[in-house]
Amino acid sequence: MKAYKFINVLILISIFLVGCDDLDYKPIDQLDESMVVGDTDLLQNVTYGTYSKLKIRNYLRYCRYAKELMSDDVILVKTTGDHLMQTYNYGHTVNSNVSRLVWTIGYQAIYTANKVIDAIDENDPDPKLNQLLGENIFLRALIHHDLVRIFGRPYTNGDPSKNLGVMIRDNIDPTDLPPRSTVKECYDFIVADLLKAATLMTDPKPAIYASKEVAYALLARIYIYMADYDNAIKYADLVINSGRYELLRDNDYKKYFTFIPEENKETIFAIKLLATENQRKGSVGSMFNGFGGWGELYVSPSYRKLIYKYSNDARINFIQPHYKGNKIPDPTEDCGFKVQKRNGLSKYYNVKYTMEDGIPMLASIIRLRLAEMYLIKAEAYAKKGDDSKAIEIVDFLRQRAGLTGNQLFSNDMQGYTSTMDIVMDELRLEFAWEGHRSYDVYRNNRTMDRTYLPPDVAWHGPRIIEPTSKAIVHLIPESEIILNPNLVQNPF
Repeated sequence: MKAYKFINVLILISIFLVGCDDLDYKPIDQLDESMVVGDTDLLQNVTYGTYSKLKIRNYLRYCRYAKELMSDDVILVKTTGDHLMQTYNYGHTVNSNVSRLVWTIGYQAIYTANKVIDAIDENDPDPKLNQLLGENIFLRALIHHDLVRIFGRPYTNGDPSKNLGVMIRDNIDPTDLPPRSTVKECYDFIVADLLKAATLMTDPKPAIYASKEVAYALLARIYIYMADYDNAIKYADLVINSGRYELLRDNDYKKYFTFIPEENKETIFAIKLLATENQRKGSVGSMFNGFGGWGELYVSPSYRKLIYKYSNDARINFIQPHYKGNKIPDPTEDCGFKVQKRNGLSKYYNVKYTMEDGIPMLASIIRLRLAEMYLIKAEAYAKKGDDSKAIEIVDFLRQRAGLTGNQLFSNDMQGYTSTMDIVMDELRLEFAWEGHRSYDVYRNNRTMDRTYLPPDVAWHGPRIIEPTSKAIVHLIPESEIILNPNLVQNPF
């Protein structure tokens, strides 16, 4: 039976020395395979390193921006030299730092995960080793999915068996230069990894680590993206019925993003940032909030129109208007009070990336939470033609948000003629700025409407983006194509 292979010291020295403070670190010339065999602590530390790569500033920040800034939930107040601008205005380039850093750091993390996967025999009966193997397989799947979302078209947008996704890296051979797999091949690989990971993980770890339920939650998301509605419902239910999570309510819900993830009962999986890791003006939230950050990405007028429809909607608390004076009444503003402006745009910030544990600009990045499982089910039922079940779930979440009576769709359709339109708006209300919106629009083959953008400012980019547009995916970094000539560039 294979036990472990020698682990390259280059991986070890890249790991932040977190946990296992008593681990005896040795230089490369003092380590040999016999020291690695059976060393669960060493493998655990390498696994910590893979988690750590997910919170490297340039991956954390640009991965979220790549998913969020192409949506209709944001408006940029000014031009910027930061390459996030090329994502925001759909002006992708082959040398964008957004694309380059997400791609390179993502594959570095996959390589680290593969080192542990390669080192552990999946037939080993030790549950601690199986847990570590499962966590690394999960992380490999998660990062592959990040990459295929950013560089490949949605599964349901065109033919997934022909559209190109990303490289599948399932080995540690540095000479292996694979071409891009199709979107379907990528999704099949990710699903297989998640199913295997779920069988291996038995430790109900806190929300900052992978567990069986975390794998189930990502499977539910993957299956809804693939239009496999029965499996989407199945895996969402496995999470909901696990008893491990519960929806936050009342004031706790209004303060959702101020809780540390381990103490947030609704959070399924998050990338944990410590107070000592607060990236302040380099953080994800810096562009979204001016109280401690740059505050140059405002809440869009179209989102404000939707959220301020009912003043008792608890999700209004995720918006922070920059009031002008001491809340002077102003009926022309969505919030009802005068708001400071910059370049003619009202300053409405979002608070989903700041004030964790009361610290400005500190925010652990929520990757999966329980509300998404419910809305995955709602979407699946809507697409299966079971409108009543879909609306029942939507209303369940709206009641959680404080809405009642004719604010619930079971009592009043409120002008909607399509249940799927209701689900889409509820997804938007619940998950604004969390990296879902643009993908939700394009995977449903809908048009992105950003006609709220000032018509006389060209740098904002297109106002209408069709789901067939070439610009809904990022370009493969030119530097990576030079290193791997088997890669094919996205059309542009």
